[in-house]
Amino acid sequence: MRISALFAVLMFLTTAGFSQVPYRKYKAGEVYKYRLTTIADRVNFKSKTIAVSEHRVVNEDNILAEEIKWLSLVSMTDKYKARLDSVAHKVNPYRISLLPEGKVLLPKLNIPSMTGPITDLNTFFVAVAPASNAQQLSENNPVINSGVVREGDFTNGLTILYGKDCIVMSQHLIATDKRYTIIRTDFTPPDSFCLKPLVDTIASKTFDKPNNFQMIQKGDDNRLYLYWGVETFSITSKIDKRTGVIVDATMENTLDLRMRVHISPDLKTYADEIPFLIKRSMHLELLK
Repeated sequence: MRISALFAVLMFLTTAGFSQVPYRKYKAGEVYKYRLTTIADRVNFKSKTIAVSEHRVVNEDNILAEEIKWLSLVSMTDKYKARLDSVAHKVNPYRISLLPEGKVLLPKLNIPSMTGPITDLNTFFVAVAPASNAQQLSENNPVINSGVVREGDFTNGLTILYGKDCIVMSQHLIATDKRYTIIRTDFTPPDSFCLKPLVDTIASKTFDKPNNFQMIQKGDDNRLYLYWGVETFSITSKIDKRTGVIVDATMENTLDLRMRVHISPDLKTYADEIPFLIKRSMHLELLK
């Protein structure tokens, strides 16, 4: 009994130091799908989109990667529902890899209606990528704060004429058992301003944290709108410990912004400036 108890303690101490998030284990030719559901709540406007992507594991320069093809897109509000599969099909297939030697990069964002699904899916994968230190989490090391400032560019050149944000990431081990690990990845503003401001006002603190988001958007009326403020998001991922695949994940994204309406191309004059709050909830589901 004493030996068994000692063995159990030694096993606990050993396994507590092991990574609880495995590297992705791909199988060439494997095919699976993800469904991404997004509910967005803007000022006086709510919307929902459901997009489905197909992932096929391919060999690219002797590195296994996921070739992503978008299959469908449904967009809906309280007033309408539109099936936009033909729009989803316009996105050219692109590849990402969660292997240590792989990359998780955004493709060219040239289909405006797909900018959201593409960038959001990418963010889910970034959260568990080796470059984000997810595989360093263990019971002995349950929180990792990288402190590295990462800049994102979501410009699509059509409706989003300029779009940049910057964040720092932290990883948190939430739960683990023999089959699954659950982690939370927080994306928050750095302690100091991290953008090249489009206008001087953006460099000043608008809210309780430094601004880390700025965007110029062309509206349906072909007029320009300038947004800036604080963006945060948090992703909770359920990961299969056998394969490293994301089984299920959720994301909460909040943008606390200011908006300048009908701003001039030189960004010097505008019709009005108003607060603009966006809250988005996303759910990513693995489909077989």
